Amino acid sequence: MLNGSDDRYVELTTRIRSVEAFCDFLTHGGKVRVAPSDGQPFIDVTSQVLGRQTSKADELRRIRRQLFPESADESAPPELYDSH
Repeated sequence: MLNGSDDRYVELTTRIRSVEAFCDFLTHGGKVRVAPSDGQPFIDVTSQVLGRQTSKADELRRIRRQLFPESADESAPPELYDSH
């Protein structure tokens, strides 16, 4: 990869991981509820949000494959700092 492309690849991979983690949270019992307006009861919109986020992850993977066909399925480089 070109050095200037590294940042874009890492950005896309990080966004994919973030969306996948959120989808995993929702798949394992997480809920998203919204109130249509102030004072109204909350309604569960988890399935709609999960569908949108799954599509978003697919789109990000497609973009990464187009931009970086030689390394689209590789993970981003490791973090600079490990958590303690």
